Amino acid sequence: MKRILKIILPAVLVAAMLVTGMPGTALAQDDQTPERRGALVARVAEILNINQQELEDAFKQAQRELREEALEARLQELIASGTLTQQQADEFRAWIETRPDIPAVSPRQIKKLLDEGKITQEQADAYKAWLEAKPDIPRIRPALGEKLVKEGIITQQQADEYKAWLESRPDIPRVPPRELKKLLDEGKITQQQLDAFKAWVEARPDMPKIRPELRQKRVAKLQEHRDALAARVAEILGIDKQELENAFKQAQGELRANALDTRLQELVNQGEWTQQQADAFKAWIKARPDVPPLRPARP
Repeated sequence: MKRILKIILPAVLVAAMLVTGMPGTALAQDDQTPERRGALVARVAEILNINQQELEDAFKQAQRELREEALEARLQELIASGTLTQQQADEFRAWIETRPDIPAVSPRQIKKLLDEGKITQEQADAYKAWLEAKPDIPRIRPALGEKLVKEGIITQQQADEYKAWLESRPDIPRVPPRELKKLLDEGKITQQQLDAFKAWVEARPDMPKIRPELRQKRVAKLQEHRDALAARVAEILGIDKQELENAFKQAQGELRANALDTRLQELVNQGEWTQQQADAFKAWIKARPDVPPLRPARP
C-alpha cells in the first residue's frame, strides 16, 4: 500500500492543491491551460451574471491600457533623463502600434507556435519583418543592473563593477562550466583558454545575495499588477473590484474542488483507494489551515 501511495499521492496532491485558492492568485493565472482558463472565465461570468465575451473583452482592454500606460511612463522617464529624444520616443511608439496580431511570446517561441499550427507562415514572416524594422534607439526596458540599483538592492558602483566583469569574459563557447573539460579534450578550446576562464570566474566581484530580495520584489510587483488589472476590469464592467475578485475566488474554488473529486473517484473506481480513504483524504484537505503559500507565486 505504501508503494501505491508513493505513486498516487503526487497526482492527488496536484488536484488537492487546487481546492483552496490563495488571495491574489485567482486573476491572470499564467500556468493554467487554455481549457482551464476558459472554464474559469465562463464560471466567473456566470457568477457575475454577465456575458463571457464581455468579461474576456474587458480583460483584453484592461491589459492593453495598462501596457500602454507603462510604456508611456517609461518613455517619458527616458526622455527626462536624456536617454531618448522625443523623436525617438515617437518612432518607437509608432513601431509598437504596427506589431502584427499574434500571441505575445518571445521571438524564439515563434517557431514553436508555427509548428503547432497556432500561427501561419505569413504571420511568422510578418512578425520577423516587424522585428527587423525596430527603430535604432537605446534600450527601452531597464537592464537588470539598472533595476537593482533603482530598487536599492545594489549600489551603482557594484553594478558598474559587475558589468565590467561580464564584458571581460574570455572568448570561449558559452557552456556550463562542467562541460569545459569536454571541450578541452575535443580540442575545441586550449588549456590557455580554460585557465583564462577559470581566472575570470575567480575574479567575479563580491556581490550581495540578490536572489531572495529580487524574488520578493518580483512577487510584490506581480501582486501590484494583478490589483491594477482587477481594478481596471471592474471599472470597465461597472462593478466593484471586490465583487470581481470574490467571483474569481469562488469559481476557482469550485473548479479545484471538482478536480479533486474527479481524481479521487478515479482512484476509487480503479480499486486503488477505498471510498473511506478518499473521504478521509478529502476531509484532511478541507481542514487545511488558511496560511500563505510556502513558495512565492511565479512572476
